[in-house]
Amino acid sequence: MDAEERVRRQAVRRVLGGERAVEVAKAFGRSERWIFKWLSRYDPSDEGWALERSRAPAHVPSRSDPKLEAVVLQVRARLVAQPWPQIGAPAIAWELEKLRLRQIPELRTIERILERAGVPRREVRSRYVAKGTPYPAAPAQPAPNALQEADLVGPRHLAGGIPFYACNAVDVGRRAAACELQPNKTDAATAASVVRIWGRLGIPVRLKLDNWLVATLHHTLPLTAWLCLALGVIPVFIPVREPWRQGVIEHFNDTFDKRFFRTERFRDVRHLAGQLRHFEDFHNTHHRYAAIGRATPAEFAAKLGFAPRLLERGFRLPDKLPRRGRVEFIRLIRSDRLLSLLGEQITLGPDQVHEYVTAILYVRRGELEVVHGGKTIKRVDFALRG
Repeated sequence: MDAEERVRRQAVRRVLGGERAVEVAKAFGRSERWIFKWLSRYDPSDEGWALERSRAPAHVPSRSDPKLEAVVLQVRARLVAQPWPQIGAPAIAWELEKLRLRQIPELRTIERILERAGVPRREVRSRYVAKGTPYPAAPAQPAPNALQEADLVGPRHLAGGIPFYACNAVDVGRRAAACELQPNKTDAATAASVVRIWGRLGIPVRLKLDNWLVATLHHTLPLTAWLCLALGVIPVFIPVREPWRQGVIEHFNDTFDKRFFRTERFRDVRHLAGQLRHFEDFHNTHHRYAAIGRATPAEFAAKLGFAPRLLERGFRLPDKLPRRGRVEFIRLIRSDRLLSLLGEQITLGPDQVHEYVTAILYVRRGELEVVHGGKTIKRVDFALRG
């Protein structure tokens, strides 16, 4: 074995062992392109993989570089071996991005590479069709920033047991996402995260939330809702213990967990925050969604000429409850006929048993309107503190 062959084997061994390609390239005084050339040649079943080959051209028009194809297939094989695999083209593209390739292939290019290699595709899940109790209707595909869904992921822990939460939000209309780290799941930390998110994602018309913010409140609203009301946003709280009512953000949270958090090791919170912003940008410019015509969020916004209304820098959270706007709560009424809301229990009629109602709280006039089947069935006084 000559010295050059030995260097090739050592370099590939170090990259496969987890070192970054750019660091290995510097250590051997080579280029990243050289590293990926020999990484693509690596074949544990072929003892001669590190030997030099003929430089004769073998170009096939309209076909990807064989070296790139080999790297794509190796990345896909590595993803399959993971305990929480996401193995489609977006997952492969994200792994290539982390390798710091100069040019990431289009998702359709990756799909063609997998097809040529005979890699089986996962069966596409059929769209969920609601059964049983009718749920309050909503637009199938709202306009950009007509509706955002937000949720917390956590607690998660870094090495050394350092806890953190991720506040994730997705604009349902264009599928753009934004993510912020916060140290706990308190209302104040969540409101601060939403402020930063709206500085990038834009301010929506409506914001759907789960119920962790209002579960223990009595005749008052959380700071996150104050923020919404101050900006003319309608906060919408989904039914208790029904997280699937936020299907878009739940799907994104699954992607965050499997494709981002569980595929990397983070040195500290600062490193995690930087990588999370990189992941956010990558998602918005690379991930394609059938709901928006197989476009990326960035492409879809550009096609529509959409520019979000961004929250201004220096915005301060309100220090008292804004006396305007409304808050919506969607609730399933059980056999006791009680609508439980912010520490109050309101008795409804027998026609609402095992049905969903929407309780609309009008802040200025201190009134709660209960809507069922598109009709108002009850109005009660409901004064708020704060």
